[in-house]
Amino acid sequence: MSLNVSGPGDSATPTVVTENLQLAVERTLTALARAAQDNVDNSQPTPDATVMAQRVPTLVAEALLTLQPTAILETATRAPQRPVNTPVPPSPVVLIATATPLPTDTPLPTDTPLPTDTPIPTATFTPTPTNTFTPTVIPTHCPQQFCVIMQRCEPGENTRAVGTIYENDKPKNGVRVRVSYVMGGPPVIPDFISGNDPNNSSQPDPLRPGYYQLGLLEGAALAGNWWVFIVDEKNQVLSEGRYFNTQEQMTATSCQVGITDFYR
Repeated sequence: MSLNVSGPGDSATPTVVTENLQLAVERTLTALARAAQDNVDNSQPTPDATVMAQRVPTLVAEALLTLQPTAILETATRAPQRPVNTPVPPSPVVLIATATPLPTDTPLPTDTPLPTDTPIPTATFTPTPTNTFTPTVIPTHCPQQFCVIMQRCEPGENTRAVGTIYENDKPKNGVRVRVSYVMGGPPVIPDFISGNDPNNSSQPDPLRPGYYQLGLLEGAALAGNWWVFIVDEKNQVLSEGRYFNTQEQMTATSCQVGITDFYR
């Protein structure tokens, strides 16, 4: 082992721990040798070899403390160097989960009301009109108090002279009506007072005001020539006369009921 007489402040830099230990021992021995050189004339006491041997660990420790601590720490903690041309491993890819929107509630379809049944209109029975006789309207202007305003003849089971008396467009009761074989002649049957009950000629009929009914033959057809007119209580003629002819045999076009209305 060669002795390095450089002091603690020399620039020797150890590279490994073993070198550090060797350097510490060498410096310790160098220190002992210097002490012996300085004491060539034995002016100082010579150290005891046993004491010196016991102090070697202490001196070694002190020598270690004089070393540069940064070098030791750098050597001890030096990180392993990556070999040249060694590919750097790729950084791990961190997948960041994106927020997936929750599905929204789909509204349930509402109930669609079913169409209601449309009622089918029922057929309305319209009776076919029967053949009717068109009345002959006679002008109301006449020299008498009552004028004939309507006349017609119809078939029927009874032979009659019927009609209604009007005054100022309203039915008039209390008028004497007569049927005779001739105009202005005597009555064939009793006169009828308008507005009375045909079944009871002495009583008024509120359901048929102004109505008169002269039954020539009830329940059968009777052939004849007839005049209808109005008279007063003194048998004075007050109206025009109306003539009609009835047939003995009833047919669809025969005349059994002579209808005559008077107006004043």
